[in-house]
Amino acid sequence: MLNKVLLSLIFSLTFFYAQAQRQINTKPTPAKVKVQRLDDAINTVASDFAPTRYGDRIYFTSMYQKPNGGEMVTRIYSFVDGYQPRVEPDLNMKRKSAHIAHMAFMPDASRMYFTICQDDDQTKCKIWYRDREFEGGWGAAKILPDYINLRGTTTTMPSVGWDEEQKKFALFFVSDRAGGRGGKDIWVSHITWDGKFETPYALPINTPQDDVTPYFDRNSQILYFSSNGMGGSGRFDIFKSEKKGDMWNRPANMGRPYNSAYDDLYYMTHEVSNTAYFTSDRPGSLCNKNAIDGWNCYDIYQVVENEEYEIFTAKSKSDTNMVMHTIEN
Repeated sequence: MLNKVLLSLIFSLTFFYAQAQRQINTKPTPAKVKVQRLDDAINTVASDFAPTRYGDRIYFTSMYQKPNGGEMVTRIYSFVDGYQPRVEPDLNMKRKSAHIAHMAFMPDASRMYFTICQDDDQTKCKIWYRDREFEGGWGAAKILPDYINLRGTTTTMPSVGWDEEQKKFALFFVSDRAGGRGGKDIWVSHITWDGKFETPYALPINTPQDDVTPYFDRNSQILYFSSNGMGGSGRFDIFKSEKKGDMWNRPANMGRPYNSAYDDLYYMTHEVSNTAYFTSDRPGSLCNKNAIDGWNCYDIYQVVENEEYEIFTAKSKSDTNMVMHTIEN
């Protein structure tokens, strides 16, 4: 009798071990990923952040110092590989003391959104936009309506995605308005067929801390964002949450090498090139904190899949190129 029990127990353990081993053997291995800091044509001793790519051109925000030791302000630049970055005159309006940042396009480039902030702490920001004209240029800059740019709050970091469930484009943005969970929250306003904005609402994945830099991938219906309210390996970590119908999955930490023990923000993907970009102040960055006292110090990184796994590689020519971007006056 005892032998039968032992044989039965051995058989059961062998069966469960085989099942567990089968699951281990069939579990997909993580994709190879290489994280690389973009070279010093983009990254400087100042803060470079908020990348977005359209076609072969990367748009990003960078700081520059006004002539004769003037104050530091942000402007939007663009970059094509092999050329020097150029300031975008259609975005950088004649507001010399304002900070202009956070470029975002409609998928067909019929409209671009951007942020204008009146203070260094980015607590007085509003979202503006320009529509593409028939001749190919950009129309006059217009501010979004008051129920988006709510008075007495900050409204910033615009991003546009296609909501498959709603069959509408959606404007994601960040605000500290009432009605969220605390700190800065991610809000969304759906866009009607005639270009009007519906009443915004806060996403259920927000935390009591800061949830920022949204980017919604239309193909996967995944929202990428950064938060310092969900725990993780650093101050701000990159998370993702898939939208299924009108529900959002529990956010998942992207892990390494996307996240570090430092700030990691502004994640976005570019499907055609199979490349993603984000912003970080991790070790190896060019940005010199001593050069921009009082400002966050970020560089722009590139993520290439199916490459050898690396975390802190950098494309840098020499320290002599670590200068700020310039702008014509």
